[in-house]
Amino acid sequence: MTKVMKVSSFLVAVTSLGMLSGCANYEVNTKRGDIPGHYIRYELQEADRAVEAARQAGKDKSCPAEFKAAEAAKNNAYDVFRACKTEEGAALAKQATAKAKALCPKQEVKEMPAPAIPAPTDSLTITPDSITKGQTATLAWESKNASTCNIQPDIGQVQPQGSLTLTPSDTTAYTLTCNGEGGSAKSTARIVVKAPAPIPAAAPAPVPVVAVAPAKAPVAKLCSPTVIDIKFDTNKSDIKPMFHDELKKLADFLNEFPVAKGVIEGYTDNVGKNADNVKLSQRRADSVRKYIINTFGIAPERISAKGYGPANPKADNATKEGKLQNRRVEANFTCN
Repeated sequence: MTKVMKVSSFLVAVTSLGMLSGCANYEVNTKRGDIPGHYIRYELQEADRAVEAARQAGKDKSCPAEFKAAEAAKNNAYDVFRACKTEEGAALAKQATAKAKALCPKQEVKEMPAPAIPAPTDSLTITPDSITKGQTATLAWESKNASTCNIQPDIGQVQPQGSLTLTPSDTTAYTLTCNGEGGSAKSTARIVVKAPAPIPAAAPAPVPVVAVAPAKAPVAKLCSPTVIDIKFDTNKSDIKPMFHDELKKLADFLNEFPVAKGVIEGYTDNVGKNADNVKLSQRRADSVRKYIINTFGIAPERISAKGYGPANPKADNATKEGKLQNRRVEANFTCN
């Protein structure tokens, strides 16, 4: 009897090995689909695993309709397989796996193009555009969307807008070049300089015989001190357009007296710390000096700048009007 049982067990084992050797698409049944037997087609449990992985990834909430469709496809594959339609059930399980793995595809995010940076524009004029040698003309310019501007020949770096009085000795074409983040712009203006008309020779006059007194030495023309008065907003050092005419008067004075030299003095009211006010007053003085040099072409070595903070108040700092009077820049220029 014992010998018979051993032979039977051996035959069962051999039979099972034979079945497995011909069933490469099978794996151990986890019994999740209520399919009987120790082995089951791997396609069904692969679909089961794909659906569960999608659930763990939260896709049952992010795309619930598609998730339910994938889960229903998996359940249908089990039903077909359970009805002994092995190959059809396996094929449906593969489709369910594909649906589960394709759930909630990532949406492409279209990048918005960066806004176009506006290109700089500029213009340059000279008035008048024709003079006799020795006369003056006004060169004026303006620009938009530009951070730096340059005028050639012989002028160099200038503010994005301004004007300059010139006395060219020859016909000249000026070129304004302005640069900004959006590129560069260029404008030109030409002035014609004509030679003065010759003075006709006068007929010689009879020379009277008179006693000639000793000639007196010519009296040199002396310049007087000039003072400007520029006001600023609290904690600001930028020059308001309302004071541009005041600064042009100073430039006209310096052009009339080319040996005149002086200092730009900056002041503040008494609001804030003294050290901070001294720095603020220096920025105000430097701002005026830079404007005169760049706008009117005055030689830098003729102008210095010095900040004095709240020193030398012109008015009482106890009042709003007094503080306004003290937030100022003064300039004193004299001829040597």
